[in-house]
Amino acid sequence: MKKSLLIPLFLALALSAGCSKKEMKPVPEGAVYYNEANGVVQALRKGYINKDADAIKTVSTEKGYGEVAPNLGRFDSVELSFTTKWIDVTGQTMDVNVAWEGVWTKGDKKDHERGMAVFELAGTPPKFNGVLSGSPFVYPR
Repeated sequence: MKKSLLIPLFLALALSAGCSKKEMKPVPEGAVYYNEANGVVQALRKGYINKDADAIKTVSTEKGYGEVAPNLGRFDSVELSFTTKWIDVTGQTMDVNVAWEGVWTKGDKKDHERGMAVFELAGTPPKFNGVLSGSPFVYPR
């Protein structure tokens, strides 16, 4: 009687062990681009908020760095949020559409602005190469 219980138990274990692994689906190409682009955009945002020129330089080309770094002294502090909306990939560049909102503080004055920007990322791995339109890096005026 004990042998008759062991055989079905063994078969059940063998079948469940063979079926327990799920097949891994490949990551969609769009998700890879989004993750890369959003990582650069968020690192750029953090560097700007912290006035960390080295952090900005790490994720930027020379041209992109030149657009952001000179403006770091124009404010005392900033609260800035970026939301990546969509990405257009063409050859070696990505145009990243970003909704942004920020509050820049200089002394007692606060400037609140928001808008849509298009950041150009270039190269492999992608680096910030400049703002094509709607730059959040020009405030406060």
